[in-house]
Amino acid sequence: MKPILVRLGPFPISSFGLFLLLAFLVGIVLARRRGARLGIDPSRMLDMALYMIIGGIVVGRLGYVVANWSVFAAAPGTIFTIWKDSGLTFYGALVGAMIVGALYARTLHMPLRTYLDIFAPALALGYAVAMVGALLHGLYIGRPTGVPWGVQMFLDRRHPTQVYLMLASLGTYAVLRSQEKAALAPGTLFYVWLLLHALSRVAVEFFVESPTVLNTMVTLAQVANAVVVVIAVIALALVARGPRMSPQPAAPPEMPPAA
Repeated sequence: MKPILVRLGPFPISSFGLFLLLAFLVGIVLARRRGARLGIDPSRMLDMALYMIIGGIVVGRLGYVVANWSVFAAAPGTIFTIWKDSGLTFYGALVGAMIVGALYARTLHMPLRTYLDIFAPALALGYAVAMVGALLHGLYIGRPTGVPWGVQMFLDRRHPTQVYLMLASLGTYAVLRSQEKAALAPGTLFYVWLLLHALSRVAVEFFVESPTVLNTMVTLAQVANAVVVVIAVIALALVARGPRMSPQPAAPPEMPPAA
C-alpha cells in the first residue's frame, strides 16, 4: 500500500487520485475514437467528456461528504481537499455525469442514450485503471484470507478485491466491445455495462471487509448495487422495445457538384 504516491511541495498526491486522473484520460481517448467512428465531432466528444467529469466529481464528492458527514463536520475545510483523500461515491459521480451529459446532449439535439453507449466501454476500461489506484491507496479492503494470491495489508494477507473488480471490469469491457458491431437499440450498451458492473460489485463485496446490515452477511454496498441491477434490467427491457440503431459510422455529407 502507498496511499500518498508523490508530493508536490505541500500538496500530497494520492495514488488513487493519480490513477483516477489516468482513468479519465483513458476514457476520454476511447470515447473520442468511438464517437469519431460514429460520425460525431471529436471536439464535441471532448467537451462533453470534460463537462461530465466535472459534474461527476462535484456530485460524487457531495455524496461522499454526506455519507461521511461526521468526519467532515469536525473539519469542514477538508470537504474541498479531494486531492488528499480522493473521496468520491461512484454512483454519485455517475449521476452527476449523466445530469451534465443530458444537458449538453440537449444543446446538440442528440439523444443522451446515444452518447451513453459511446461512453460505456470507456467507463469499463477507466474503472479497471482506477482499481490499480484503489489497490495502492487501500480502498475496498478485502477480508483476511489464506489463498495464494492474497496481498499483504495491515499485517494480514487479504483478498485483492481491487484486482477482482479490475478483472471483472476488463471482462465487461470485452463484452461491450464484442457487441459494438451489432444493431442495438440506443442505450443498450450503457445499461449492459451498468448491469455487469453492479453484478460484479455484488459478487466481490462478499470478499470486502465491510459492515453488514440487519445482522446478515449482506453489506450496504450489496444492497445498493442490487437496486442498480434491478434498474438496469428494467431499463434494458424498456430500450429493447425501441428501434435498432445501425452500428455503421454516419455517412459524410454530400458535397455540391463543382460549378
